[in-house]
Amino acid sequence: MRKIILAIISVSMFVCAANAQIKKGSIFLGGDISGSSQKTKSGNVSTYKQSGIHISPVIGKAIKDNLVLGVNAGFGISKSIDPINDSKFNSSSFNAGIFLRKYRNIGTGGFYVFVQSGLNGNYNLQKQKSPSAYFNEIKQYSIGLNANPGFSYALNNKLHLETGFNNLFSIYYSNDKRKSGSPVVTTYKTNGFGISSSLSNATSNLYLGFRLLLSK
Repeated sequence: MRKIILAIISVSMFVCAANAQIKKGSIFLGGDISGSSQKTKSGNVSTYKQSGIHISPVIGKAIKDNLVLGVNAGFGISKSIDPINDSKFNSSSFNAGIFLRKYRNIGTGGFYVFVQSGLNGNYNLQKQKSPSAYFNEIKQYSIGLNANPGFSYALNNKLHLETGFNNLFSIYYSNDKRKSGSPVVTTYKTNGFGISSSLSNATSNLYLGFRLLLSK
């Protein structure tokens, strides 16, 4: 049995190695999905619940071997509940951008490491509601440059599975509009530039995805 397993691994590595390069002119299709869920309890009492999901389709083309230029879009929703204060938070987000991704082979087994940089625009809407009639709404628009690394594995010459970190490093400009208060509603506006890194909370930015490579 051990010899059979080793033979299967060897054949798989040979097949992947034969198609190790992402050839110039290949069409790049795929999508990413990320999500999170959190629940906090104090004894037997739930004090906080949060969940969310984000989906992002992508399309591109290899302009050189192992170099892909493409566009991406995305949509995400999340919600959280604070039972102690009887408050609910709902948010939705939209994004679109362009990216450049550079692949590098790791050995001959079909593994790659890549670095992707891009320019993205984002819109996020968050609303808070509570029985006390307190109202809080935040609309945020931002545009920025980001970079993130990842790993990819070629199951065959067309299908890659991958994982990576969203926005591991980013530089951005944001514009926030906020309305809050009860019964009098006050409006706030904020503009600013920022630099951020998700190194301190990398696991929450981890995603899983796939890529289809359609060669000529």
